[in-house]
Amino acid sequence: MTVALVDDEKNVRLAVRTALTKDGFDVIEFADGQQAFDYVSRDNSKMAVLPDIFVLDIMMPVMDGITLLRKFRESGIKTPVIFLTSRDEEFDKILGLELGADDYLCKPFSIKELIARIHVILRRCNASNSAGGAPSKILRSNGIELNLLSYTAKICGKDVELTVTEFRILQSFIEHENEVLSREQLIEIAYPQDTYLNDRAVDCHIKRLRKKIPENCIETIYGLGYKYSEKTDSVS
Repeated sequence: MTVALVDDEKNVRLAVRTALTKDGFDVIEFADGQQAFDYVSRDNSKMAVLPDIFVLDIMMPVMDGITLLRKFRESGIKTPVIFLTSRDEEFDKILGLELGADDYLCKPFSIKELIARIHVILRRCNASNSAGGAPSKILRSNGIELNLLSYTAKICGKDVELTVTEFRILQSFIEHENEVLSREQLIEIAYPQDTYLNDRAVDCHIKRLRKKIPENCIETIYGLGYKYSEKTDSVS
């Protein structure tokens, strides 16, 4: 498997490349978005390696990560993307997810958590592309089906795209039905090795998740956190 790492900070590329290589990945590096886009836009016959996933910084010279992702999607390039962002780039995080990014991590970030998310996203892509499949472990509630092995989701029988973070949060809600979960608990669940998130990031994920699942499943408990409940009129 090949990871394309796009970041203008040489020390970040070095640290991530070293860890990914030790984990068995091939890594190709780019210092800005334009270099990466030029690479994948070349004729396939001239392309040495087509990446299986991109890890993109948002703030870069020449072409930033948001612009690169937009050009990918406009060109029909559907390669999975994980964003690396600064904590103050909240708008860019939301825009990136809306453009089709698979997830993001905030700088400074845990390299172990980045590698874990890469594995999850690639496993999910492989599961989606395979005709048969390995045995599944399914969570069901409110017409929602979560496959805990492939990290894929269905709602009322239809495939639904969830980021790794959204999947983890929804899984925890279903496993702790009718229990109030604080934002701190949700941060630990969604980012077990990343302590740099804040309450606002959790609220952003909950807002996006509410748009994808049946209405009124997630209730805000003011001053405490959130509670998930199964609705009696949901589709089973």
